Amino acid sequence: MDRVLGLHFWALLCGLCLFVACGDEEEEDKTASRGGNRKPAAAIPVRAEPVVRRDMFAYLETYARLEAERRVSVLARTTGQVEKLHVEEGDAVAEGEILLELDQEAASLQLRQAQAELGEAKANFKRFEVLNDNNMVSQTEFESTRLRYQNSRIAVEDAEISLSHTTIRAPISGVITQRLVELGDLVRGNEEIFVVADLDILLVRIFIPERRMFQVQVGQQATISVEALPDQVFEGRIRMISPEVIAESGTVKATLEIPANGLLKPGMFATVRLITDLRSQALVIPKKALVLETEEDDVYVIADGKVRRAAVELGLVDGDRVEVLSGLSEGDLLITVGHDGLKDEIAVRVVGQESETRDSLATVTDTGGQSPGRDRLGQRASQ
Repeated sequence: MDRVLGLHFWALLCGLCLFVACGDEEEEDKTASRGGNRKPAAAIPVRAEPVVRRDMFAYLETYARLEAERRVSVLARTTGQVEKLHVEEGDAVAEGEILLELDQEAASLQLRQAQAELGEAKANFKRFEVLNDNNMVSQTEFESTRLRYQNSRIAVEDAEISLSHTTIRAPISGVITQRLVELGDLVRGNEEIFVVADLDILLVRIFIPERRMFQVQVGQQATISVEALPDQVFEGRIRMISPEVIAESGTVKATLEIPANGLLKPGMFATVRLITDLRSQALVIPKKALVLETEEDDVYVIADGKVRRAAVELGLVDGDRVEVLSGLSEGDLLITVGHDGLKDEIAVRVVGQESETRDSLATVTDTGGQSPGRDRLGQRASQ
């Protein structure tokens, strides 16, 4: 009997302990649900860049093809068969250098014939000159003989010129860009046989909107870039500006000159940027720091390991750089990667921070002093 009572006592004691334990677990769950023991959320990894100061240029941007400053078509000045070719396309030539020689047989024969006629006419003229001095010939006969002599001299000069035209020479110093004849071809007078271009200085003709015409002037600097050399920028300047507005397009033609530096070629498609303004030491941020989820211009600023959204006023824009007119200070750290899901006061940690130091100056599009807005920043979704 005592043994049975002991077993009941131990069963009652175990049940009481289990009840107390369950109650403690429920109390812990309630405490946890009230946030008493909640662990802090992990910081979100992001990338960031600081706001920096640098010179910013405003410019007019347009597109055109490069042209040679001097491009000359070399024409044959007499008829003949091509006997010798001295140059090929791509060869550099000096002014007066021989390019081609035609068959000289016909021209030489014509010259010898003209020289023989000149000798005969000269002899007759000398004889009639003596007779005229002695009044032994009429004045009409004497004048006729003198005229024949003069015409013979002219015929010789003409034959000499024709012979010289069988040797084609470069009219300017430059590069042979086209050779239009082959050895043995029969060329005729005024037929184009070569094209020579001076490639040291190239020209580009652009058309400026009428409303912007007073922002450009002769001597103004410009930068030129071409698709074939994407990592290089060339310097140019305005040589001349047309004094009239083209009525059909409402534009003014300006001609720029660019040193070729042995790299630029006529016909290249170029992007021309005319510098119209300089903003010294402007605040600059990367375009990818702009928040895409809103229609406003705002960014996320990191301070004390947490973020806050800041509205900004934008100025000039080019490529991946944007000028900030207000809303930020130099040195502010902006999130450039990892915007999704961020809210104010969320903890973040910066990883893989990009270098904020660059040697080159940013170049930007003139926005006329207004915020460029989303349309001037391009399609932000493509960033």
